[in-house]
Amino acid sequence: MAPSSRPARVADRHRLAVWTSEITLRLASEDDSATLERLAQLESRPLSRGPHLVAARDGVVEAAISLRSGELIADPFRRTAELCALLRCHAAGARVAPAPSPARDTAPRAVLAPA
Repeated sequence: MAPSSRPARVADRHRLAVWTSEITLRLASEDDSATLERLAQLESRPLSRGPHLVAARDGVVEAAISLRSGELIADPFRRTAELCALLRCHAAGARVAPAPSPARDTAPRAVLAPA
């Protein structure tokens, strides 16, 4: 009996559906905080400090990367490997430096006095 090609066709259709989905990369907003917390909980770890760059497939945020630490979080129940690769690529040159400490900003400076 010849093997059925039906499972292969179904798998190809699912693979094609993933590649034809709209992917959006954007900075996370305040509206994304609950979604980012949910992704971190799905991975059983705390949410790293932001700002975050998020990857949304068809309008649904499925992965994010912290621009401060470079930590990735992603929905473990979806195919997110390609989203994570895109996030790493786009975030590579966009790291955020820590804010300067107030002590450095308020250091006394020399002032020239009239003679």
